[in-house]
Amino acid sequence: MSNFIRDSYNGIYKVVLKPYMPALMTVVLLVVGVLVGLFWAYVVSPTVFYDADPSTLEQSWQDEWVKLLADRNAASNFDVSQNIIDLLRRIENPVEVVDRLLVTPGEEANVPRLQAIRPYAEAAMPGVPAPQPSLIGNLLPFIVLPILIVILSVVFSLLWGMLLRGNVYEPAMRRIRGERMSEEERAIRQQVQAAKQAEITSRTDYSTSAMGAPVFQKMSSFLAGHGAYDESFGIDDASGKFLGECGAAIKLTAGTEGTAKPASFELWLFDKVTTMTTSKFLVTPLVLNDAALRARHEPGAELVPAQAGQIVTVEDQSLRMQVRVVDIQFANEPTLPPSSVVQKLTLEFAVWAKQSAGAPAVPAMAVPQGGYVPPPQTAPSAIPAAPVVNPTIPTARSVPLPPLPPADTAAYRPPASPVPAPTRSVAAPPPRPPAPPSEDDPFGGTGDFSPVS
Repeated sequence: MSNFIRDSYNGIYKVVLKPYMPALMTVVLLVVGVLVGLFWAYVVSPTVFYDADPSTLEQSWQDEWVKLLADRNAASNFDVSQNIIDLLRRIENPVEVVDRLLVTPGEEANVPRLQAIRPYAEAAMPGVPAPQPSLIGNLLPFIVLPILIVILSVVFSLLWGMLLRGNVYEPAMRRIRGERMSEEERAIRQQVQAAKQAEITSRTDYSTSAMGAPVFQKMSSFLAGHGAYDESFGIDDASGKFLGECGAAIKLTAGTEGTAKPASFELWLFDKVTTMTTSKFLVTPLVLNDAALRARHEPGAELVPAQAGQIVTVEDQSLRMQVRVVDIQFANEPTLPPSSVVQKLTLEFAVWAKQSAGAPAVPAMAVPQGGYVPPPQTAPSAIPAAPVVNPTIPTARSVPLPPLPPADTAAYRPPASPVPAPTRSVAAPPPRPPAPPSEDDPFGGTGDFSPVS
């Protein structure tokens, strides 16, 4: 448990929170300022109250309150008893105040008026208790407020450092002051705009090529410092049928830790027919000249030099993909040879669907002009040797057929006398099967279901 707490402290507080925490001196100054303000408000220049409830007054001023009510009751020319009772309830113990004033030296002139309101004081009992000051109540603002200031200062510092300063304050102040972007920011913005423009102007026109228009064509751009590069695209034909996928991703990086840039890109093609993924690698001279870096690729993989205008062909059973290097820029890495890592890369993907192999070509049928081509003749079906006939037809004897005319006769004329229709001798019919049960025969046994030739 102790190891977990220590690791959490080292990993979360020291790395994430501590850079944005307020300095100890800042927190101390805030607390001291709050304490000075409280001392000034409570001791040096305390708050002056007015229109407060009579129960919060000092006792001498509560006595004055009772004498004023006695004077009002004596001066009124109508019944004000209920109003006097309500006002006497505003102090803690009106009977005790009236009785004490009746025996107080110097109040002899007010004795008749005080005796007149004493029944009203009894009716007003008990009055509102006066608030009693306490040590905790007096010290509470000096304890709670500094703790609250410390918590709020820490929370505000974390929000300011993590979210508000870089995302809100600094951009707003740059706009207010009219400051220009730094050279690095301007270069990155120009590279992004150039990459977007290349997707429009550098697109290849395949409509006049021997392969024809591809079923898929897409531009893809990589720029160092703008997140990881891992592109993937779905490939569909004109009817929306899914054929496969293709894409590119960073395979190897090189350079200083924290600022490493790609030295090898994987160009891959997935064929739906074979469900296989075929890859080739676009690599810098650093990888080509280093056996250890080459060995980090798949065994037998083809490594293609990364240079402008390079065309990499990847194909499978039903798809052929061409990836053209539209633009490439190398980064200057002090610890590596020139042209070792890529700063910017723009690729163009084009995919064609291959013709299905093994399908024989069907020759076109020659049709004479103005003529009709009859459908191909099929061989006649064989005649059964001994067909079964209906036993109700009487058996006829066999009669020989007349001879056919000679083959070289120009025209054939039938004989003058009619010739009876030839018949074939048949065997005796098989015995009739028994009638099916009534529940299986819808005709009640009267139907004849024997086969007829």
